[in-house]
Amino acid sequence: MSGFKINKLTDCAWLNLFEVRFTRKSQPDKSWLMCSRKHHPVKDAAKADIVVIVATMDSQEGKRLVVTKEFRVPIWDYEYGFPTGLIDDGEDVASAASRELKEETGLDLVKVNHISQPIFSSAGLTDESCHMVLLEAKGESSDRWSEDDEDIEVLLLDIEGIRDLLASNKRIAAKAWGLLYHYAAAGRIG
Repeated sequence: MSGFKINKLTDCAWLNLFEVRFTRKSQPDKSWLMCSRKHHPVKDAAKADIVVIVATMDSQEGKRLVVTKEFRVPIWDYEYGFPTGLIDDGEDVASAASRELKEETGLDLVKVNHISQPIFSSAGLTDESCHMVLLEAKGESSDRWSEDDEDIEVLLLDIEGIRDLLASNKRIAAKAWGLLYHYAAAGRIG
């Protein structure tokens, strides 16, 4: 028999800490600490919290991958990855991707090519999940629509730029590394 009970330990606006008391198989009464953005953690784990936007753009020099260099307080450094943002209540995934792409990069959505099922960020720490949205974008990058507390630089990388990033000591987001590696190994973007 299995079951769980959740105790909310904090009361913050965007993220909270929870203790999950559970019984699993033959293990009596265990405890796990986790964080969640959800009102009903664990139970609503399949509902994605965020979109991760894998955007490509056509340029005169060829196809480019949109990569962000964003300051992240928990690592006190810049993280290289893809534009990312919360899905608002009642918002569909494509609309969230379009809105977040504009807010974080200034670019416009042209076409959504694929939306993944919810995938999990770090299941040992959180029930956070995301939709990876592969799309095509256009426009000029700008921070005009960014929030005041965001420190984001937009990079438009070709294959050599991706290879250079992977070979560097820069901090790369886990959600980005696999696709960056794939594009570098394939020798093409898309």
